[in-house]
Amino acid sequence: MLKLTLSVWDTGGQERFEFFKTDFFRGIAAVGLVFDLSRPDTFDKIGEYFKEIRENSGNIPIFLVGNKKDLIEDIGEVITREKIIQKLNQFYLFEYIETSALENVNVNKLFYRLAITALLDIKPRLGEIIDSNHFRFKILLAGAAAVGKSSLIRTFTKKSFEQDYKLTIACDFMTQDIEISDQDVPIETLDAIKKAVKSYKKLIKKLRKKEEITELTE
Repeated sequence: MLKLTLSVWDTGGQERFEFFKTDFFRGIAAVGLVFDLSRPDTFDKIGEYFKEIRENSGNIPIFLVGNKKDLIEDIGEVITREKIIQKLNQFYLFEYIETSALENVNVNKLFYRLAITALLDIKPRLGEIIDSNHFRFKILLAGAAAVGKSSLIRTFTKKSFEQDYKLTIACDFMTQDIEISDQDVPIETLDAIKKAVKSYKKLIKKLRKKEEITELTE
């Protein structure tokens, strides 16, 4: 069993906080790029956020997330499936998931998929490896304002939907521990994890030795 501590960040999405965002994109392992299934304007902004993520975080996994699935039954399909698949293929996004924070539809699936995907590219970076079976990753939800990023995070971490919605100012984050069975992780990834942990232990040993030498010479 693998334990993962997810630090889940939410950018506000408001244009006046645009200058804050570059800091939030640093050190993230995977991104959920969220749009509102009932608002085509939020879908049209996907390209802008995609470009910003790639410029600041490189070739990390990005999931496309269509939120507020619960509204589709009442208002019908506002954004066609064809357009969504085109966007997915256009930007080579990792996967498309439809969610509803209100009805808790696919919320756990979204964050578990983000977590497993983060494991696929694990490296012996400081802060990500806690021990042989415990890892910490920074996950980011990005997208236009009021698409439900905060609601998704709160539904995931608090297991409930908060009716009193407050627009996120600049950013917000919450931490949640999850457990993933080894059987749900590809064998190749488990091998990569073992190699990363081994390299990490060597790195820590080297740094400690360096600190000891420094102390002796001071």
